[in-house]
Amino acid sequence: MKLIKQILIILILALPLISISQDFTPSKKTLKADAVFESNELLKALGMYSKAYEKAKSKPEKAYCRFMIAECYRLMGNTRKAESKYKSAIQKKYSDPIAYLYYADMLKANQKFDAAKEQYDIYIEKVPDDERGKMGSISCDKVVEWMKIPTRYIIRNMRDFNTKHSEFAPAYANDTYTEVYYTSTNPKDNYTKISMVTGDYFSDIYVSEQDKKGEWSDPVYVDDTICSPYDDGAVAFSSDYRTLYFTRCKIIKNTRLGCQIYKSKINSEGLYEVAEAIPLVHDSISVGHPSISSDDLTMYFTADMYGGKGGKDIWRVERTSKSGDWGKPINMGDQINTKGNEMYPYIREDGRLYFSSDYLPGIGGLDIFVATPKGEDLWQVQNMKYPMNSAQDDFSIVFKGNKEEGMFSSTRKKITILRQDNEDASIEEEELKSRGKEDIYHFILPPLEYDISATIIDANTTDPIDSASVQIIGSDGTDIVLQIDEDGFFKYSLKQNTDYIYIIRRKNYLYGKGEASTKNIANSKHFTKKIVLAKIGEPIQIDNIFYDLGKWDLREESKENLNQLIGILNDNPTITIELSAHTDMIGDEKSNEILSQKRAQSVVDYLIKKGINPERLVAKGYGESVPKEINKKLAKETSFKVGEVLTEDFINALKENAKTEELGQELYDEANQVNRRTEFKVLSTTYIPDI
Repeated sequence: MKLIKQILIILILALPLISISQDFTPSKKTLKADAVFESNELLKALGMYSKAYEKAKSKPEKAYCRFMIAECYRLMGNTRKAESKYKSAIQKKYSDPIAYLYYADMLKANQKFDAAKEQYDIYIEKVPDDERGKMGSISCDKVVEWMKIPTRYIIRNMRDFNTKHSEFAPAYANDTYTEVYYTSTNPKDNYTKISMVTGDYFSDIYVSEQDKKGEWSDPVYVDDTICSPYDDGAVAFSSDYRTLYFTRCKIIKNTRLGCQIYKSKINSEGLYEVAEAIPLVHDSISVGHPSISSDDLTMYFTADMYGGKGGKDIWRVERTSKSGDWGKPINMGDQINTKGNEMYPYIREDGRLYFSSDYLPGIGGLDIFVATPKGEDLWQVQNMKYPMNSAQDDFSIVFKGNKEEGMFSSTRKKITILRQDNEDASIEEEELKSRGKEDIYHFILPPLEYDISATIIDANTTDPIDSASVQIIGSDGTDIVLQIDEDGFFKYSLKQNTDYIYIIRRKNYLYGKGEASTKNIANSKHFTKKIVLAKIGEPIQIDNIFYDLGKWDLREESKENLNQLIGILNDNPTITIELSAHTDMIGDEKSNEILSQKRAQSVVDYLIKKGINPERLVAKGYGESVPKEINKKLAKETSFKVGEVLTEDFINALKENAKTEELGQELYDEANQVNRRTEFKVLSTTYIPDI
């Protein structure tokens, strides 16, 4: 997608001449509109095609005019109107299948991804050899996935810079990153003219400074030594910030003459010298978007010239000294450049090259990509994904040195970012709105933060356990012991890509153990745990152990909690336990005793099957002989009070004394349910395990 700034400084190159095969004899009005379009006067051409459409007598000519109206809107950045006009051209049987490709591009830019994929697939059928259709179809699949899981970049609109006009191509102008130059079509005075090519004011270079409080000053345009009556912008600086490089695109009598890269040095008085063009290529070739390496010996730029890979390509030139002449342009190769357009190169100090492409699989028109060097002329290219990229054009990224922070430009109007909290899976909605046609955005990638916090509680009382310690062991070699505070709480910061085990120890309690890992976690995460310790000698209920009525076979859903018991036994290899089963007060006493014994044995059999030595296990069925005494944990979970014992007399009295028959039955059933339980308690701590 070639939007408005691609026609201004962004695209920097003259539009191609019309080479569309026509199956009709065009009228004089259509021919005149074509001539104006070829001279890049898009705004004027738009009106002329509209008039030609009204006067056209043949259906093919009407379809052609409709298509060219769509072209004008597309190139001027109005994706919604372009979408509508491409659709109309197709409905009017426009003959060139390219309409389906551009229609799909506009649908994708307007975030209609399913509809866009349909049009890309139609184009693939009509023109199977054109990779653009395939790339577009692939992009529609990827964008849905990327938008569901956005990257961690935090983005905000630079409202101090942005106006209702276009602001783009920021560049830091000092080593403290408190001064920013950028390009804007906001008129600098009452004499600023409107370009008939774009329908917007000619662009100038503006500057804003940040004070100690972090506030940005009102932007002012750079003096007339730099700013001309033409389109000026897309700035870059030398490593010492004493030399300014920028693009200038001259337009005379509404005809674009091409673009060149200029430079201007700051003199001893702190003023810019007269800007001069840098002779990189022949004058007939447009170049722009300069980026300078940290040693000032390599310049990267954009151009469409012989030896390229397709549309606009990224090239580089080198020199042997800072005062030397630039050498012959070198194409960055087919790992960077494609059949589409690659623009806005930005080279970082570590050698990573950032650029924008409208061909590689992405979300919208221009997407920002990062190319990491992997050897001589070898690169690994990755899309920066959502929300750095959007369904619209995203381009001209710059960084604060080695920090993962900086600015970029975008034509996005409004996006909603959905971020999921790793801990509670809640969704946080973040809305981002633009102010004008193109806006500058600030971005930062916050550092990853991981930690674990836990509360240690007693299994029966649910009270916090103090005087405990926690040993934290990490796969990175960490081995540290922390004391748990009087509230039974501890917190510890974790490292990235590390597996952790933590062991809780407290006198007269079984060990508690858990795991946490920061491997393969893309976002910050806070592990919150509640660790339950069982006191030695007290019966501990195993929740959610289920049997069918009158049977003793373990149901499948019971095994998860029994697996936790296996963990306790493995973590405490010197203990032996009694596995006890208890029934309710319903039925005869002898039958309940037999049933509970079989149930206890079925639990023991399961533990033995899972590798626990039978010498460590005793099965005991108590039937209804040991009614449950309510502890603090059960008091919170049931209708009963601490200390109440659920004997048969107590249960019957509950039923008889209830205010209503219905309530009495509920209490009766609940009490019997509490009595139906499986528990374990430690018998000894001196078992010697096999080695």
